[in-house]
Amino acid sequence: MRSMISAQLWGNKYIRYLRWLTLALLSLLVAGLMAFTLLLVLSARPDLYAGYQQGSAYFDSSGQLLSLRLAPDQRYRLKLPLAEIAPVLQQATLLYEDRRFYQHYGLDIAAVCRAFWQSVVLNGRRQGASTLSMQLARLRYGLNTGNISGKLRQLAYALYLERHFTKHELLEAYFNYAPYGGNIEGVAAASLIYFGKEASQLTLPEALALSVIPQNPTKRSPLSREGQQQLELARQRLIAIWQQQPFLHPTNDAALQRPPLDLPLRYLNRAEIPQYAPHFINQLRAQGLQQGRFYSSLQLPLQQRFEQQLNQYLKRQQAKGINNGSVLLIKRSTLQVLAWLGSADFNNEAIAGQVDGVSAARSPGSALKPFVYALAMQQGLIHPKTLLTDLPRRYGSFNPENFDRQFAGPLPATEALINSRNLPAVQLQAQLQQPDFYQWLQSAGVSLEQPASHYGLALVLGGMELSMAQLVQLYAMLGNGGHWQALAWQQQPARERLAEPSLSEGLSEVLSEKVLSAEAAFLTLDMLRQHPRVQNGLLSKLTAQRPVAWKTGTSYAFRDAWAIALSGDYVLAVWLGNFDGSSNPNLVGRTAAGPLLFELLALLPENPQHNQQLFSPAANLNLKQVELCSRSGDLPNKYCPQTEPGWFIPGVSPISVSDIHRAVPIDMASGLRACIHQPGITELKVFEFWSSEISMAMQQSGIILAQPPRYLQACSGKQMLNHQAPQIRSPQARLSYVIKQQDLQQHTPNTDPATSLSQIALQASFDGTVTRAHWFANSRYLGAVTPGETLFWQGQPGKVQLTVVDDLGGAASVTINVSEARL
Repeated sequence: MRSMISAQLWGNKYIRYLRWLTLALLSLLVAGLMAFTLLLVLSARPDLYAGYQQGSAYFDSSGQLLSLRLAPDQRYRLKLPLAEIAPVLQQATLLYEDRRFYQHYGLDIAAVCRAFWQSVVLNGRRQGASTLSMQLARLRYGLNTGNISGKLRQLAYALYLERHFTKHELLEAYFNYAPYGGNIEGVAAASLIYFGKEASQLTLPEALALSVIPQNPTKRSPLSREGQQQLELARQRLIAIWQQQPFLHPTNDAALQRPPLDLPLRYLNRAEIPQYAPHFINQLRAQGLQQGRFYSSLQLPLQQRFEQQLNQYLKRQQAKGINNGSVLLIKRSTLQVLAWLGSADFNNEAIAGQVDGVSAARSPGSALKPFVYALAMQQGLIHPKTLLTDLPRRYGSFNPENFDRQFAGPLPATEALINSRNLPAVQLQAQLQQPDFYQWLQSAGVSLEQPASHYGLALVLGGMELSMAQLVQLYAMLGNGGHWQALAWQQQPARERLAEPSLSEGLSEVLSEKVLSAEAAFLTLDMLRQHPRVQNGLLSKLTAQRPVAWKTGTSYAFRDAWAIALSGDYVLAVWLGNFDGSSNPNLVGRTAAGPLLFELLALLPENPQHNQQLFSPAANLNLKQVELCSRSGDLPNKYCPQTEPGWFIPGVSPISVSDIHRAVPIDMASGLRACIHQPGITELKVFEFWSSEISMAMQQSGIILAQPPRYLQACSGKQMLNHQAPQIRSPQARLSYVIKQQDLQQHTPNTDPATSLSQIALQASFDGTVTRAHWFANSRYLGAVTPGETLFWQGQPGKVQLTVVDDLGGAASVTINVSEARL
């Protein structure tokens, strides 16, 4: 009896102990839950993408993938907004992974019970109960969930994420973190690699396949044959589940006509990831665009046609030793890059194919001449029909020559430009002021590393280096009313991607600056339009062709051949050469690069409206077109035999009445020249009277002009016809002269270091009727010359006024400073 009572008492104590223990545990659990809830409420919002490293994906203007690059941790990973993920992929993933995603708060109690019943009670196939929030927590925080501690941490982090983020944000993050086999993470990269398309364009069969990979990415990876087999089994199971959901697949006639969902899929692999336009992609990456998706303005079909045409052309030129080239095409109105070929073959080591010829600095040769002419017109030095002189001239130690080592004599500015004559271009550059050519290039985005004195007057002849990208910006300015702006890379995708970085991020702000008057820009463009194109046979002569303004360039020692054109809304540049700088006499702009330029232009669609806009002056331009004397380029006097239309800028262009053609009275009895015209005794005959400089140039060029006969008798000064005053060519006021040990060192700020000279050359140009002229230094007589003759003067220290007076009374003066060097 006593033992029974003791047992009963012990039992009661045990029960009370269990009750107290249970109560304590429940209290601790409630307190813990309360504390955890309070902690969740008070916790700070975490960074959902802390440490998230993206790779980079680059697309062309139509959304075609150009290149996909790894993230810094060597994984293919891209961040994608949920709006850019196909709805069928979202539905299939939720159906397969977490059907109650929008009903639970991180832990799906019903799923846990179902998994326990199926796996433990029924001893069936093991089922997981992790929600998408729990899977996201594991991926985001790198948790090991193979033990109880890891599972509890996973649940805690899932609740933590649910507390601070919406379901939309959590689902988006899951798709960006989910593993899809190998080193591929995130649905954006998986879609591009496996199916070659963006996640927004996935079909239903493709979406069903991707949905089952994250559950077991190692065994279901499409990167291996075995993985594809396991993936197909899982996809078939999901297809069966999908077809049991009537709200996911409408049963209408259109749906019945779709291909079956279980048709085999073809998966691409990492070796098939495209690598188009590698130089262009490298340029984007050099600009800082290295993480995310970027939509460029490049047109891949056009890029590929250009690559094919360039290689075909180079094959035809192999016998000439021409085996490499670069091409850049931009849209003139926006400066968007449409095609970028840095070399003929990126993977060809023999030609250093990985060097980017579009961004590399090279000598432009004569390709910069149009801008000297443009500045000269803007500053009122010339107009397109102004007569220039292609004659030998010396600028200190600089003695420029033409490409053909010949001299054309007098020729209109337009002809001098399109024939790329060096001497007129140098002469114009020497006259530019505020800005001079060096200053203007800097204002137009061309960085010159050396001071102006380093380049001198050789600047216009290509005595510096710039890139093809810079060159097309300058030419685009001619077609954009003198406005310079930077190249543009961006193409807005079809759907607005607010969450994605645009291509302008990481790039300097697009600049737009007016560096040339609209009038000068148009006139220069109109001059280049008159450049005869390279003819490719009789057919090209007989067929109508689009208008093109173009220019070529050949660098010193035949290292670079250039051709640049504006047509419609395009600016196209072509370069041929060798990246090692080796010389090749066949590398001539017109004959080497010109034909390729027109072959590429033929591949571009033509828009007559764009051509009309490009080559027609805007109504608000300060331009007028008048009849000009075709021989002199000035307004015709009554004796000018032939005129032609020409443009000029009112109030700017130097235009006057031509006096080249003059009527000379001829004595009818003797045939000699009379002093005055007497009707019935004399008759008027028109002769051309050119300056002595131009007359000599004409003679050297083989042009024989009719000369008036000698005078019948001496004439008084009042009876002489008006004539042109002389023009002093040398010395120049901009030069300084230094006397040192009987030598004179001449130095100009626009030339290389000074050259020792024993004398100063006195040269002048005279009216065609002048026969003799006299030089004076500070009223001291120096000597006499005939037109075309040079007088050499030893010089004297100090400020000296040099004056020349011709035998018709015309005079001109120039003041120079001559100093003696200190020893």
